[in-house]
Amino acid sequence: MLASCQMFFVRKHFCLQLRVTPFYLTRKALVFEEYGNRDRSYSTEDALEKLNILAKRYPPQSKVVEVSSSIIGRVLAEDVEAIEDIPAFRKSLVDGFAIIYNQSGTKRKIVGESTAEKPYDAKLQPGECVRITNGGVVPDGADTVVPFENVALNDEEKCIQINVKHSRGEYIRERGSEAKEGQVLIKDGSKLGSLEVNLLCALGISQVEVYKNPRVCIVSTQNATNQKRNHEDSNRSRLLRLFQIQGFKSIDAGESSMKPKKMEKNLKISADFACVIVIIGDVHKIQKFIQKMNLKIYIDGIVPDNFVFGHGSIDRKPVFLCVLPQNSTSALVGANVFISPFMRALGGQGFGSNYQLEGNLTTTVVESSQELEFYSIRTELSNGVFKQESKTNQRAKSLLKTSENTSYSSGDTVDIVPTDFP
Repeated sequence: MLASCQMFFVRKHFCLQLRVTPFYLTRKALVFEEYGNRDRSYSTEDALEKLNILAKRYPPQSKVVEVSSSIIGRVLAEDVEAIEDIPAFRKSLVDGFAIIYNQSGTKRKIVGESTAEKPYDAKLQPGECVRITNGGVVPDGADTVVPFENVALNDEEKCIQINVKHSRGEYIRERGSEAKEGQVLIKDGSKLGSLEVNLLCALGISQVEVYKNPRVCIVSTQNATNQKRNHEDSNRSRLLRLFQIQGFKSIDAGESSMKPKKMEKNLKISADFACVIVIIGDVHKIQKFIQKMNLKIYIDGIVPDNFVFGHGSIDRKPVFLCVLPQNSTSALVGANVFISPFMRALGGQGFGSNYQLEGNLTTTVVESSQELEFYSIRTELSNGVFKQESKTNQRAKSLLKTSENTSYSSGDTVDIVPTDFP
């Protein structure tokens, strides 16, 4: 479900019913902290800009793959250009007869046949016509094609009588009318769908270069109580599913002890499989441990919890590390708002592209005294596709991003970003 830093969105419109509850992510609560610089605070946009700059340290990697249905969903790592005009010749759009339009009279003599494999090799003369197949090459001199159903065959099928009036150029696709030689057909950074793959096959392209799918390892930390442990295991499962839905390779790195040596070992193993590592747990405790490693640490202060971002290396492997809080909603917000754009940049899609839905509010959203920037909302599709059953926990959670000093009324159309999927 889920394609430059301008934060553009993929927008879909559904008949959504949106129930809104506040989630406390404040407009001025994000604090980036680096060694020697501990006092600066940023808005969400500034924080994302910092992450965008950081993402450029991890340029997307590419590989060559065979063109098949298996590459649907992958991101193209090169421009695909037309190697010749498309179509390469004037072609007929129907089965019929190629004629000269401005000739007087409606009778034509059949002098040959033209197909895509075996074109008619002479120039058409006045009073003549050529039987032509759908996709066949229109012979020189002809400027119109008349469908079979609009003619009558005479003189033992040696002549035709045109029964319907036509316009010049009808049923002919001109050479280069779809694309000129050298024109870019699919741009670098485009996500490949079935149409793009079919186009590659039609062009005779057997191999293309695509970006490697970014990998992310997700680790949860051990807690003293089984209840907290089960909660973090659930958070880990939800994040694994979220990143997988968004097209990334998510790897379950299991549960890690809070003992420094054991956690360091777990992180080293994770760094062997992915350059993005997400830890779920007590942000402050984990932060103190991470600071002992050779990483530059960025801290995002978010009420009521914190998100911690770090970048550097583990055993000389480049690593982007993120610590998400134990609160499940906070973890999903952090994953969507901060980690997903970073992952998309690693996958060649550009930083900041989000999947966005449009729907109508069923409740009023008043202006918050805390200058809230995001609201956590419950999303329901009235046609049943996203049917919400709160008792069975089958609801789609989303974020509503607000503008400063703005309120919304019931029935207003708003844009939302899904953070969880049923």
